[in-house]
Amino acid sequence: MSDASTTRSADPVVSHLLRLAQDAARRGDMAVAEQMCTSILAMDATQAGALQFLVTRALDVGDPQRALALATQGLENSATAKLHFLAGCALEALGEPARARDAFAQAQAVDRQSLVALLFQAAQEEALDTTDAAIRTYVRALALAEQRGQLDASGSLSKDTQQRLQHASDVVHQARRQAVAKALAPVASVHGSPALVRIEHAVDICLGDADLQWQHPLQRPTFMLIPGLEPRAWFKRRDFPFLADIEQHTAAIREELRAVLADESALSPYVDMPADAPAAPVWRDLNRSSRWSSYHLFRHGERIDAHCRRCPRTVAALESIPIMRILDHSPEVVFSLLKAGTRIPPHTGVMNGRLTVHLPLTVPADCGALNVGDEARAWAEGRCLIFDDSFVHEAWNDATEDRVVLIFDIWDPRLSSAECAAVAAAIAAIGRFNRTHGDIDATQEAH
Repeated sequence: MSDASTTRSADPVVSHLLRLAQDAARRGDMAVAEQMCTSILAMDATQAGALQFLVTRALDVGDPQRALALATQGLENSATAKLHFLAGCALEALGEPARARDAFAQAQAVDRQSLVALLFQAAQEEALDTTDAAIRTYVRALALAEQRGQLDASGSLSKDTQQRLQHASDVVHQARRQAVAKALAPVASVHGSPALVRIEHAVDICLGDADLQWQHPLQRPTFMLIPGLEPRAWFKRRDFPFLADIEQHTAAIREELRAVLADESALSPYVDMPADAPAAPVWRDLNRSSRWSSYHLFRHGERIDAHCRRCPRTVAALESIPIMRILDHSPEVVFSLLKAGTRIPPHTGVMNGRLTVHLPLTVPADCGALNVGDEARAWAEGRCLIFDDSFVHEAWNDATEDRVVLIFDIWDPRLSSAECAAVAAAIAAIGRFNRTHGDIDATQEAH
């Protein structure tokens, strides 16, 4: 009877009857409580608390038709989230999943914090065999529960809500696994399943189906850890002879860069995220700041034609070497400008197995350094630096002039061609699944 008790009325008679109904419900005398609420509605047909009690009572005694009639009556005058929800429960009991789905969606539209309405809506979408819609709604429910701190503290929820939340997690997890399995199947058919064992283990870790064993205290990828790759923060330049093909074009690339920098309005902040994003506290000083700027040639695998047309020799040099390519994710190629006196805070990338390359273009004297895995190295113009950005890394420019490098990614040479193909397929599949169903795409860089 809590709903009726919390709905006040200016009419003293109605208020008195509400108290009587509350007392009767407390002592379990539902017949008297029902009689009181019926009397209340005779005096005030819009009294939401009384209506909600009567609808709930009708559902409890197995009379969904009456429950729906009462809820419909109430919604004509007071379209509360609770009445929409109760109407959905009545429609579900009457075997009308499409109308029930719509009623639960209306409840959530009125009360955006209604986790239960989302869970009930998704259940009706499952009943209707609209699987993708159900997954999207379950993703929303899980995100809301996480936002409210109820994923790790589900004891604050009713047993039914806990079970529904677990079901939501199971449905989303299974669908994501199926998406990855489908993507990996063609790779396994070409290379054989044994060649993919390490990557399948990485996927299991990523999806929470295997325990994560950190391999190094400073290696903390935010998305995927490929096991069995000996942790190595820095890589020797001599092990990548193909990088000479792009280093020899340093002067031409720098010339194109200078043309771009003639109008710095073409640059964008390197970090651009909402203030409430999970990673925002790390980037507080540089978020949406011109002190660390970027000019992308490729972003998340997409070629930025206008920028590439301005830098044709840079693009040609890049296409002459084996840069990383993953659908919707890479190449990721960017000019990175770090203003004088600016420090990039410690952070990590999304995965190991990917190596980041800096081709330094403009490096003032006493510039500073790039620190990866607690080992700092200085930039030298025209000489590539190669590192694993899944290690904690930071950079600073202590000079009085700007520092600019060209950044791109390559595969870790310790991965086989089969493993590279499998990583690319898995990441593309997870990213596509997350974007399709409205989940956070952790496969891409947070900034």
